[in-house]
This record gives sequence, structure tokens and C-alpha cells, in this order.
Amino acid sequence: MQLTLFSSLLFCIASFLFYLLFKKEKINYWLGLCIIFLFLAFDESAKIHESIGDFTENFVNASGYLFYPWVLSYSLFVMVFALIYAKFFLKMPKKIFLSFMLSAIIFLTGAIIFDMLGGYEADLNNENTLIYCIYYTIEESLEMFGLIYLISILLGLLKGVEIKILF
Repeated sequence: MQLTLFSSLLFCIASFLFYLLFKKEKINYWLGLCIIFLFLAFDESAKIHESIGDFTENFVNASGYLFYPWVLSYSLFVMVFALIYAKFFLKMPKKIFLSFMLSAIIFLTGAIIFDMLGGYEADLNNENTLIYCIYYTIEESLEMFGLIYLISILLGLLKGVEIKILF
């Protein structure tokens, strides 16, 4: 429960920082990222991906590496996202682009690769094994580290920006 809350909070912080970048630069891609990360914050706490996984089970055999079939649906989402955002990211300065890519690789390695490894272990031996716990711990750690790294990148992009809070 605490990991879910912390991860949801990280997604919310990233969403807010994307919103601030949108307000600063008036680039709609930032607003799109704000909305995506707000959805992911909600998904993390409401576990929408599990419902999507239940739906995906109608089309695939949910076993082995696809024991958690939501990874297929979300992997497709990541590919569509990459196609839509490729031009935007490629226009960034190289250092910023590479930083964004590294944060995405870190996050997705946890969210997809280690989730699939954990699914394979859960399918073979259930979720009460030491190996599953190791996979799960690595998965969650990589996701959180990827988000924390993303937040640090966004804060760097917002460095020197004055924020006015109006009540």
C-alpha cells in the first residue's frame, strides 16, 4: 500500500511539473505528458492496468511471461506514444533527450521486463517465493527510480522559473 501511494505521488509530481513546463513554453506536448502522467498516477492507485489485463486475457493465454497480460496493452501504448512523441523528443538538446530516454528505460525495465519475469515466476511457483519477491522489489525500485530521475530532469528544465500561487 505504501509503495502504491508513493508511486502515485511521484506520478502526480511529474504531472504537475509537465503542467508547469506547458505553462512556461506553451507546447502542447507538455500538456499531453501532464495528462498521461496524471492518468498513470490514477492507474497506479486504482489498478486500472489490472482491469485492462483482465480484458486482454480474452485475447491471449495469460501464462508464463504474460501471466500479467496488461503488459501487452501498455507496451502497445508505449509504442504509440513513442511514435507520436518521437519528433518532439528528437528536437530537444541531446543531453536532455538522452536523460529523458534513460529515465524511460529505467522505468520501463521495471514496469515491463521485471513484471514479466515476476509473472513467469508467479505462474510457475506462485507469488509467495523468494524469487518473485526479488523480481517485484527490483520492478518497483526501477519504476520509482525512473520517476525520481524524471522529476529531477523536469526540475532542471524549470530551474529559474518563477511560480506564482494565487489564492
